[in-house]
Parts: sequence; structure tokens; C-alpha cells
Amino acid sequence: IPNSVTTIGDWAFYYCYGFTGSLTIPNSVTTIGRQAFYYCYGFTGDLTIPNSVTTIGNAAFYYCDGFTSSLTIGNSVTTIGNYAFYGCSGFTGSLTIPNSVTNIKNYAFSGCSGFTGSLTIPNSVTSIGDYAFQNCSGFTGSLTIPNSVTAIGDYAFTYCKGFNGSLTIPNSVTSIGEYAFYYCFGFN
Repeated sequence: IPNSVTTIGDWAFYYCYGFTGSLTIPNSVTTIGRQAFYYCYGFTGDLTIPNSVTTIGNAAFYYCDGFTSSLTIGNSVTTIGNYAFYGCSGFTGSLTIPNSVTNIKNYAFSGCSGFTGSLTIPNSVTSIGDYAFQNCSGFTGSLTIPNSVTAIGDYAFTYCKGFNGSLTIPNSVTSIGEYAFYYCFGFN
């Protein structure tokens, strides 16, 4: 995608499965629209969301499960939309959500079972949506929910069974949804 592009619109590459090789999003892009790369499985390597991007739309990378390395989310992203990375099971390494993000929407990382290492949720996040990290079973280490979070949605961490270490839920949390930590064995 060339440096002249500032917006990747809704459904821009919808259902273009079969790509091989990498996907490069330039620093000129500020918005990735809804379902922009929906079902574009087959990409390999890293996926870097540049610092210029402020919004990752709903289902933007839904079922893009061919990636084989890390996911980097730029530090200007404020919202990770519903189903944004749903079913992207090929990513490896840790997942760091930047300090700019305030909402992790429903199903945002559901089914991203390839991650290893830590999951870092920053102090800027106020809510973790329903099924946000469901079936992200590769994470290791502790899980700390920051003091900014007030709500953890239904099934938010269901089947996240790779964690080891502690689970810390702060006093700021006023609601924990149904089955939020169901089948999250490994904490101590």
C-alpha cells in the first residue's frame, strides 16, 4: 500500500483471501475501516499498525490467520473495534496494547491463540469487552488488569489457559461479567 494512502475504507480488501507474503501499511494511513481486510488469510510475517493510525475498525482483520510473527499496534490507536483481530491465530510473541487505547471492544482478540509471552493492558483502558481475549491460550506470565478498568465483559478471558503467575484485579473494577475467567487455569 503506497505512502499516498491516508484511509483504507470499509470492506476495501473484503474476502481477498489467498495473499502470500507480507502486508505493509504505510505511516500515512490514519484509519483502517470496518472489515477492511476481512477474511484476508494468507499473509505472512509481521503486522505493524503504524503510529499514524487512530482507529482500527470493527472486524478490520477478521480471520487474517496466516500471519506468522508479531503484531505491533501503533501508539495513536484509541479504539480496537469489535472483532478487529478475531481468529488471527498465527501471531507469536507478546501482545502490548499501547497507552493510547481506551476501549478493547467485544471479540477484539478472540481466537488469537498463537501469542506467547505476556499480555500488557495499559492504564488507559477503561473497559474490556465481551469475549475480548477468549481462547487466547498462548499467553504466559501474570495478568494485571490496570486501575483504569471499571468493567470486564462476559467471557472476556475464557479459555486463556496459558497464563502462569498471579492475576490482579484492581479496586476500580465494579463489574466482572459472566464466565469472565472461565477455564483460565494456571494462575497462582
